[in-house]
Amino acid sequence: MARSTRALRQAWGLSPIAATPEPMQRYFYLGQELALVRLNAGALLYVDPLDEHVSANVIAHGNWERGLHEAVLSLLAPGARVVEVGANIGYYTINMALRVGAGGLVTALEANPRMVGLIERSARINSVQERIRLIGKAAMDAPGEVTFVTSRRNSGGGFVSIWSHVPYDDGQTITVEAVRLDDLDCGRVDMIRIDAEGTEPFILRGAEAILKAHPDIVVVMEWSVIQMASRTSVPEFVEWLAAMDFQFWRLGYDGVMTPVSAEGMTTLEICDVVAARKPPKRWS
Repeated sequence: MARSTRALRQAWGLSPIAATPEPMQRYFYLGQELALVRLNAGALLYVDPLDEHVSANVIAHGNWERGLHEAVLSLLAPGARVVEVGANIGYYTINMALRVGAGGLVTALEANPRMVGLIERSARINSVQERIRLIGKAAMDAPGEVTFVTSRRNSGGGFVSIWSHVPYDDGQTITVEAVRLDDLDCGRVDMIRIDAEGTEPFILRGAEAILKAHPDIVVVMEWSVIQMASRTSVPEFVEWLAAMDFQFWRLGYDGVMTPVSAEGMTTLEICDVVAARKPPKRWS
């Protein structure tokens, strides 16, 4: 009878072959409406299987904007308090809540009800629901109602609309409540993070009291001159921030921060930027 490989190795005085661990399952398909992803960093995130944008990248790669999100987290100290506008599926929301710890808080605004539901699930499964204040509204410079465009296939492209047309084949418009960040009683705010498809100037004008009350506040936002210019004057917006002593940095996809002049901000190609009154401290 042939001897097993294990027996032969023992007879020859060789060490046994180490068992190969089973790979940890990373993607859990829960039906057409829902899936669950284990992120590379360990957190669990509920996603939309039909979303070809953020969810698809998270499913395929286990992360989203890796260099950017690591840079954003590095600007947060334990116990930090964050206001996030445009939370989408909650990728940054969950990671920031884990980062700031039990003493911190993430106030997250998201106008798309489908995304709000995903964030609620993700907060519970990661046991960070006590660190997240989730508000299903749009942030603007004045309270009221606004038209919000959603797309199932492009969840990251939701935006407050000022036009009659919808740019997506599967696009829908909904009416949502708009609020000013200044009216939300956020208390201390260490960071405002915004990804709002061009309405960033309106959101920050609705947070003027917060910006003035917190000299060390750091603002991280997507910066698209084309999108913002279709709604307002970008030079006037930059001038308004500079008048409050904000300086600017371009935040690359590799996480590197490069200083940019106020004049240079008006011609930047689409990217993420950091605005702060002094060079922000990197905590890790």
